[in-house]
Amino acid sequence: MVGVDGSAGSTHALRWAVNNATSFGDVQPIVAWQYPWWGMGTGMAVDPMPPPPEDFAAAAQATARHVLDTIDRSHISPAIVCRSNAGPALVEFGASGSLIVVGTRGHGALAGTLLGSVSTHVVAHARTPVAVVPIDASDADLSSLEDAAAVVGIDGSPNSIAALRWALEFLPRTITIKAVHAWGATLGTTPELITLPLDEFETQARTTLDACVDAALADHAGASEDVTRIERVVAFGDPRSVLREQAEHATILVLGARGHRGIAHLLLGSVTTGLVHHPNAVTVVIPAG
Repeated sequence: MVGVDGSAGSTHALRWAVNNATSFGDVQPIVAWQYPWWGMGTGMAVDPMPPPPEDFAAAAQATARHVLDTIDRSHISPAIVCRSNAGPALVEFGASGSLIVVGTRGHGALAGTLLGSVSTHVVAHARTPVAVVPIDASDADLSSLEDAAAVVGIDGSPNSIAALRWALEFLPRTITIKAVHAWGATLGTTPELITLPLDEFETQARTTLDACVDAALADHAGASEDVTRIERVVAFGDPRSVLREQAEHATILVLGARGHRGIAHLLLGSVTTGLVHHPNAVTVVIPAG
């Protein structure tokens, strides 16, 4: 499911989805429109006659046709045009799909400011994985890229294991998967924690990462083949900085929507939110639960 509002950002996201239909399935464009507040009047006799809703529905249809005329339609289903806020519409229709795709910038004439605040709403509420596609990200087929890498944020939580499992299942086998675990020496409330050497924290971080990788591979059909495509990375620092740096030259970044605070500070919901708001690669967020 791809949110479309006629902006360059949403059109780029649609093109990315079409080019990667082999990995994620056929594409269903969603065009949402709202009757604007200024068309409802104030109830006073001097109010001009508001335009009929049909005009806005027709404009939304025209937007869909204009955008689809610029895209290869071989993997595109007919657009769904609905009267709704864009965020709730994408969450609702996206529940029946394998992936919801949004851009990072849009405009609000038809779709309720798709896709700045809308992408935030979708990431926060969707029960389907969400891909946020920056306007400057490559829209090429992932399987066609040479030396491509995916970064997966790992923090020991079940949601981060689900993120790695998703990457193993859906990303082309030509893509190297970097499972990245960021750690920091957090002072505790007991003398034992305060006196732990730094290498003890790093050792625990590596143990956590290994356990998460093993858990993701345990029920993955291609585990015997995919174990060698996973690169395990343990890095000291704030998880937002570490993941942003690791993803700088990556094709895609995969995150869990929720994590937990453990010995390493690690990947939290706020970390995912920060990376989604300022993505430097296509960012996929895997919902919790």
